[in-house]
Amino acid sequence: MAEVKLTGSSTVLLVSDLDTSVAFYTRLGFSYELVGGPDVQHVHMTRDAITFILHPARNKCDVRPFSSAAGGLYFDVFCYADVRQLLEEFASSGIEIADGPHLNDFFSEFTIQDPDGYRISFGG
Repeated sequence: MAEVKLTGSSTVLLVSDLDTSVAFYTRLGFSYELVGGPDVQHVHMTRDAITFILHPARNKCDVRPFSSAAGGLYFDVFCYADVRQLLEEFASSGIEIADGPHLNDFFSEFTIQDPDGYRISFGG
């Protein structure tokens, strides 16, 4: 019996200001979709195979990116992409690079930071 193929995943980001986060991810080329019903609403921001689920925090102090915790990694989300092309795209959109770029022939990456401090790395 063949295993069922998993076709993607979504990352939930608890955000302090939904409108600010939507504007940021829109600048990155993500599309907006409001999802949910009257009791639970959040926003899907999607670009190609990447979806971030932006969920508004009830209390801003609850927004705590993993990358900011002692012992945490330097990123909260890692996305695979053509790094050099994406760098050019982001530069033309005025997106600030938080770390890098680290470019070489084996593996290149860079990291950006969203308004809540979530660090998103792109590598390939």
